[in-house]
This record gives sequence, C-alpha cells and structure tokens, in this order.
Amino acid sequence: MANLVSPTLGGTQFWRDTYIHAGWRIQQNVFTRHCRLLDAENKRRAWGPYNAVYARFSDIRKAQAIEPVSRTMVMLVHGIAPVIDPFRKTEPFLRDLGYDVVSVRYPSTRDTLQSHAAGLAQVLERLEGTDVVHFVTHSMGGLVIRCLLAGEGAWRDRVKVGRVILIAPPNQGSAIARVLQDFQPYKFFWGKSGQQLTPKAAASVPQANFPFITIAGGRNDGRGYNPLLDGDNDGTVTVAETRLAGAEAHHVVPSIHTTIAGSPDALRLCQDYLASYTEAGAPSNGAYRPSGTCSG
Repeated sequence: MANLVSPTLGGTQFWRDTYIHAGWRIQQNVFTRHCRLLDAENKRRAWGPYNAVYARFSDIRKAQAIEPVSRTMVMLVHGIAPVIDPFRKTEPFLRDLGYDVVSVRYPSTRDTLQSHAAGLAQVLERLEGTDVVHFVTHSMGGLVIRCLLAGEGAWRDRVKVGRVILIAPPNQGSAIARVLQDFQPYKFFWGKSGQQLTPKAAASVPQANFPFITIAGGRNDGRGYNPLLDGDNDGTVTVAETRLAGAEAHHVVPSIHTTIAGSPDALRLCQDYLASYTEAGAPSNGAYRPSGTCSG
C-alpha cells in the first residue's frame, strides 16, 4: 500500500512510541504490531515494519536536516487515558525555554506500569543527539517513571538523567481506584494499569532514587476541590497521596487534576527546577530555590 501523507485518526490507546527524534516519531500498533512514521505535525508519512519505516525517516532526516534544537530533552509522560492533553501548555512553554521537548505517547490502559516503563526504555535506547533527559510527568506517569528509573538499561551509559518532576502523582495510590477496583466498567476502561493505582498495589512501585520534586493540586484549605475525598485534593488525587519520601520539595498549587500541568504556578516550578540542573548531574544539595508559590 502506498505511503501517502495523511492525518492520523487518533487511537491513542492503540499506539506506542518506539522512536522519537526532533518532533518526529515512529509508533507501533499494539494489536497489529505494524509501525507508522508521524511528522512534527502528527501526519503519517510512512507505515510498515519498523526497519522500513526507520529507513524512510533516515532519508527524510538527511534531506531536510532534521535535528533536535538541544541536546537536553524534556520528556513529558502523561497519565492514564487523559481526556485532554495535560501538557498542551507545558510543551510549548518548555520549548520556548530552549529544550528539546517531546510528549511521549503510550497505550496507558492496555498494559501494566512495568510494560509502559519498558516501552519508554526502548525509546530512550534509540535516542540520537541527546545527552541529558529530564522527565515531567502527570498523574500515573509518575509511577511509570519510578518503574523506569528503578532499572538499568544501556541508554543510561550515554544519556544522563537530569531532573524529575512528578505532577499530581498518586504515589501512595488512589482512594478512587481502591473504591472502584472491582467495578466492571472501571476494570474494562482503565485496564491493568487502573488496578495498579490502588494504595496496596502502589506500595509495590519502586521508591525514587533520583532527584525529584512533587507538585500537587489543592486549595490549601483542608478540603480541596472534591468533598468526597479526605483532605486537600485536586478533585482526583489528594495532596497526601502525592507525597513521596526523598522529594527535594513538595508544592501545592491551586489547580484541578486535569489542568494542573499547565497552571502558571506549575510551569514556574518546572522552569525553576529544571534550571537547577548542573552538567555534573549531581543532586541539588540545597541549590534548588523555587520562586514564590504555595507549598505544603
């Protein structure tokens, strides 16, 4: 079949990124296993077996001189089945700061946290032109990154892990997931990953062994946006559920779960923390000083 340039039809829960370079990506379908090449405007430029698709991109890359704008990448990792893109404001904001920014895509309801982490490891193994990678996550994406960075992988010999920012992460699990875990519609729509968001399951996710901060959403009033949850919350995850030992800082900003990653306070915190990274890759050791925002 001819490789015609065409827009995609979506299907975000059926495709997994396997290669990323300067806004272009190769994705694999979770059912058919065939691949497609998407350009920076999300239009399909080729499809077929991975090697053939990669060869096609190599030709395009050479002809158009497609290279990252920076050797420092910020990888954005979404949570489970986002209704809207949580990074629609984060991505252009960080790109304007000079970073090579990619919002990685994976079928978040179709497999386990560990499988999602393995998929990200494959993307990292195939990185070209990147020396440092920072991670900014939303919701369940934080648990995926904890699984990823608990492992090794050849990519870690040539790419340094910089800063990790966990936004609204259910680090202690989710009370909502605990209540709904046996509810059939929940099990159907949220899949294996949804079952791993209960407090009991989340307790088995590896602890953080990397420099990171957490950003939670709430009202700082003890009640939060959802009166059905105990304590301050962003409507979905409580502030208490976001806490994780070892954080260099824990912040609470006035925002709901869906839009927190693009809130002005969260964007400023991301900018400050990423800027605190040193080329030596050492922990901040007190050097991180966020600009004024509410913390808790």
